[in-house]
Amino acid sequence: MTNDSIIKPEILICQPADGFRFGVDSVYLAWFAQVSGKKRIIDIGSGSGVISALLAGLKRVGQIDAAEMQAPMFSCLERTVEQCGLGHIIKPLNVDIRNYRPDFQYDAAVCNPPYRDPSSGKVPQDETELNARFTTTMNADHLFSFCRSFLKFGASLFLSYDADMMPALFDAGFRYGFEAKRLMAVCPDINIKPKVVLMEFRKGGKRELSFEPPLFQKINGEPSPLHTKIFKGEWE
Repeated sequence: MTNDSIIKPEILICQPADGFRFGVDSVYLAWFAQVSGKKRIIDIGSGSGVISALLAGLKRVGQIDAAEMQAPMFSCLERTVEQCGLGHIIKPLNVDIRNYRPDFQYDAAVCNPPYRDPSSGKVPQDETELNARFTTTMNADHLFSFCRSFLKFGASLFLSYDADMMPALFDAGFRYGFEAKRLMAVCPDINIKPKVVLMEFRKGGKRELSFEPPLFQKINGEPSPLHTKIFKGEWE
């Protein structure tokens, strides 16, 4: 295991030295999610807890339930919460959303889910990394099905997703009563097509989608001003 500081020195993320480690899309998603002031949020497939830790450390949120089913990643999640001193905000849950049934509804949800079907190409040998990257244990239907039951009416689900697989989100969202409300493309550089999209879906929302300006990771090979601002923690 390693302990890696992200944005602020006190935000230390425990993650495997080998295998699945969080990427820049998790940081972008935490920045993109409009959850300040929300009373209770669920971070679905929390992994090492990076999104939960960033939301708790950089946005004014109440309670975050960080849901992670895989034992190795759940151990990292617990360690992240402990060493960041965020136990008063983040509650780690070792649950599978396919059968997790809370007796209340959440005010918002965030998720950086696996994108790819395992039949689509070479898959990792490590089971934890496989489940984190491929839809072996959670797909778009599982995600929206849970949110249909356990998000309040009008609540938002914030996602990062593979740009090429975006049609699957629109399809599942529509079938489970969610409308896409915001979309931001994440491009590696100018004149390079997006690899990731950041999206907000709203339960029971009307059909109207706002296209946000693209988030360029770099501009002509240099970190973009927005990327730099995000990684400096200037989120207001």
